Amino acid sequence: MTEDPVTRAPRRGPEADRRLRIARAIIMSTLAFIVVTVLALPLAEFASFFAGAGPVAEGRTLTWWRPAAAEVLLVVMVVLLFLLLRDRMDGRRIPDPRLYWGSLALVAASVLLLQTPVTGMSVVGAWWAIGAFLAPRRRTAAVTAGLVLLPWAALPLSPMDTHPAVLVITWVLMVLWALLLASGTLATLWLWDITAEAVEGQHARARLAVTEERLRFARDMHDLLGHSLSALAVKSELASRLAERDPARAAAEMTEVNELARQALQQVRSAVSGYREVSLADEVHTVGEVLSASGTRVRVKGLDGLELDPGQESLAAWVVREGGTNVLRHSDATECGIVFSRTEDAGTGERSLVVEVSNDRAHPLGGREGGSGNGLAGLSERVALGGGVLTSSRTRDGGFLLRAVLPL
Repeated sequence: MTEDPVTRAPRRGPEADRRLRIARAIIMSTLAFIVVTVLALPLAEFASFFAGAGPVAEGRTLTWWRPAAAEVLLVVMVVLLFLLLRDRMDGRRIPDPRLYWGSLALVAASVLLLQTPVTGMSVVGAWWAIGAFLAPRRRTAAVTAGLVLLPWAALPLSPMDTHPAVLVITWVLMVLWALLLASGTLATLWLWDITAEAVEGQHARARLAVTEERLRFARDMHDLLGHSLSALAVKSELASRLAERDPARAAAEMTEVNELARQALQQVRSAVSGYREVSLADEVHTVGEVLSASGTRVRVKGLDGLELDPGQESLAAWVVREGGTNVLRHSDATECGIVFSRTEDAGTGERSLVVEVSNDRAHPLGGREGGSGNGLAGLSERVALGGGVLTSSRTRDGGFLLRAVLPL
């Protein structure tokens, strides 16, 4: 995951965005196919004009221009409906009125132009199967009532001689067909909403974990330094007032100011030291929560029963913290491994603790900040001061391994 430049919190990486784009493209293509099929209906009427098929009512004739004009209108309607569907998947619950009513007007005009009642009913059903889920329920209910009556209103304009019973049966079948398509549309959009909300929820949990840790440290700083800094301000102001009237007392106040400043500095050092030198178990737990919130499974091995002195524990915790940060900021990992193991040199008998933090999907820079590895360089110096050795390398499966050998 990358880092937000404003909040400094992790955000979705390229892998998560790529998966969402692929899912979006598949859903858009599936739903768009339903509407695109209606473009074949006017072509069938156009072909029937030249074939002379179908019973024509007395005094009426089939024409070629009506299906041709309906085809043009339906092409524009498909484009508008596709744009509405795109907006819906982008999270827009209220459709653009121009696109929505424009596509609906084109459907109505094309139904009035089409010469076969069955064709008009199919066009209405295809639009409703998608359009019913693009607007609020009240509007959809009113539009649905109008679309149910639209094919019957177009009957006087049809030159075809169709038996009323056939029309009723066809209308019922078209309603059932539209409901079947609509159920598929509803399920598809529902799954998309769940997927998008789940990805955003992972991102939000990762941001929350980072924010809570910063708030905790800020709260500690405020509690520790608030009293000391207030006392420093009061005493320094008093000393400035007594500088001319009572130099001896002013000097005494400044001595107290100096002592308070030393105490405040010591408090800051203690707080920062405590913040850095957390227990290894706490650090592993914190890193695991943050990575899990960002969608990365964490596997810990060898921590149970591991006993270290405070210095070694703090150093191991630093390795885990930097390794976790490296995974969060410089990978699209689905899995992270944190492994602790003891080794012993056969020749010298020296025992060491090996700490390994690995992930399965590292960015091309190999997890180094800006390509320079500032974070790893600082950790390497810290490990070296403790007598250990830090190495980092890409793995054969495209991941990244951070390995520290710490003397026991």
